[in-house]
Amino acid sequence: MDERCRVVFFHIGRDVIGGGSKMLLRLLTCIDRSRFDPVLVSQTDDELCKRAREEGVHVEIVPFRGTLDTYNRELLTTSPMTLFATGARIVQFNADVFSHFRRADVIWCKNLRAVLTLLPYVLGTRTPVIWNIGLGFESDGSLTYMNELALWAVDHVFIESDDQAQAVFTEGQYQRYRDEFTTFHKGIDLERFDPDSIEPTIDVGDGLCVGTAASLTPRKGLEYLVEAIPRVLEDHDDVTFFIAGEAPEGHEKYARELRRRVEGLGVGDSVRFLGWVEDMPGYLAGLDVFVLSSLNEGIPGAVREALAMEVPVVATDVGGTSTVVVEGETGTLVSPRSSEEIARGISDLLSDPAGRMERGQRGRDLIATEFSMEGYVDRYEDFILTMM
Repeated sequence: MDERCRVVFFHIGRDVIGGGSKMLLRLLTCIDRSRFDPVLVSQTDDELCKRAREEGVHVEIVPFRGTLDTYNRELLTTSPMTLFATGARIVQFNADVFSHFRRADVIWCKNLRAVLTLLPYVLGTRTPVIWNIGLGFESDGSLTYMNELALWAVDHVFIESDDQAQAVFTEGQYQRYRDEFTTFHKGIDLERFDPDSIEPTIDVGDGLCVGTAASLTPRKGLEYLVEAIPRVLEDHDDVTFFIAGEAPEGHEKYARELRRRVEGLGVGDSVRFLGWVEDMPGYLAGLDVFVLSSLNEGIPGAVREALAMEVPVVATDVGGTSTVVVEGETGTLVSPRSSEEIARGISDLLSDPAGRMERGQRGRDLIATEFSMEGYVDRYEDFILTMM
């Protein structure tokens, strides 16, 4: 008999593999298979599922039916009749996935949407259920009730920082359920992100390189980075800006508007849209400064990866970003929606080569101490075993 702890991870797949999916993939591939039997369940065979399968992870695909596809994309904008039909499809989906969850020792839900989708099963099972917040949706309007329902239904809530919990939930929710919150800082594979062994995949000769890596969505605030570019070029005309990332389904218009804005500002020759970048360590190795202009974050994985590669960071002070971007130590914090502050932060770092190197080295030290993948997985494993 297999005495390993069977952890079933429920993930609602999407076209683009974002930071949360990358982190889940690292966990699935690094978890100790002698003690754990990880199973990934998804409604679609997306890129995460394909990569997990290649790494020998057991993957089960149980398709959504009917209106659940609408539910997946437009949970809060559907009509009452559609919501009723969606509820019926949720019940049907829970019946379809029953066989995959009934032998689980622990159930892990990637986000709020996953918890709500499995709600009929979660309410009827004694199996411990983890809600991994990910970014999280702030309790406002109908989301207040959805977050409350999820908090009531699950056993544990995994967050990246206490600040994140207080930002996502109301004060009442935070106080009522704070004993369920457990902080897990996502880990970085320091062997993969090793500045001493990685060759850059971008090259502009003797010029300077500033880059970001983000999905092309309004939440990432990329328009504010674009607006900052002309101001930086006034002080440093030898800078090339790189934007790595794709537009998820439904955000193609935003991506087109970004490109038009770049051309409208007359900086097209200094900006390169790279699309999806597979070799992130190689990309980061070529940067002098990394920028994150997000309006909302947990503790962004892209920032941790940049710091692991000894690249200093200019980032908006949102969510738990200040946990890794320490002002004056590993980078510069700026106000969200402030192109002026972003431009100033970039220019100051570009003007100080010694300071850039020192902050990059401190960033690597911080990641090695607080955010290693090995430590992250060890903590995860120990916590899960306490739930059995």
